[in-house]
Amino acid sequence: MKDPFLLAFSISAFGLLLLLVNTVLFFITKRFFENNKLYKALLMYLTIYFSIELTCNTLGFLKPNSNIFVSHFAFNLQYLILSMFFYKLFKERILKRIVIIILVLFLIANGIYYLNDLDLFWQFNLFEIAFISFMTIAYTLIHLYKNLGDAKNYFYFTIGVSTYMLTSCLIFLSGNIELVFFKEPYIDIWVFNSLFFIVYQYLIFKEWRYLNTYKRDVRE
Repeated sequence: MKDPFLLAFSISAFGLLLLLVNTVLFFITKRFFENNKLYKALLMYLTIYFSIELTCNTLGFLKPNSNIFVSHFAFNLQYLILSMFFYKLFKERILKRIVIIILVLFLIANGIYYLNDLDLFWQFNLFEIAFISFMTIAYTLIHLYKNLGDAKNYFYFTIGVSTYMLTSCLIFLSGNIELVFFKEPYIDIWVFNSLFFIVYQYLIFKEWRYLNTYKRDVRE
């Protein structure tokens, strides 16, 4: 392979294509869920996520390692929308309050991090990554536990987002983001991140298929 990065970029681009397909599918069928706030939150999540990933992939292709700052928008916007999603998904008032309180405290703490070190904007913020990943996984586990044996409302999505968040977090926190396993074909640690992203998109597609198959049983 003449370009050693072509395989890695192709896998990443394929994941981006799947994200676009999922976004379009959710958009096309939104008319069946006009009063469903959870569905709308998920569509908003996919739309914004696609825009961020498109920007990240474009910058990474044009100039490798120039897209690190995009990770801040990716993690923070994801967390903001997912907090809205789980706020609507949880039935208990105490859980709803916890989601809002933790979100506000995080925004304040993270803002202080950036004010104390403006150069952090051009680096990976490990506190940001670890906190958002941990809270997202915690919310998904709470939802899955409380819905054991019930209808699988947003089951595939929550499984997908928690799995992808966990693997991404481990890659970021490993401290070796330039780890290369093979040079021919070129396979680095980000290839595995892209592969898990593809799995994530498959689970989102399964969620879309489930929601459109069992419309009457889907929570609003």
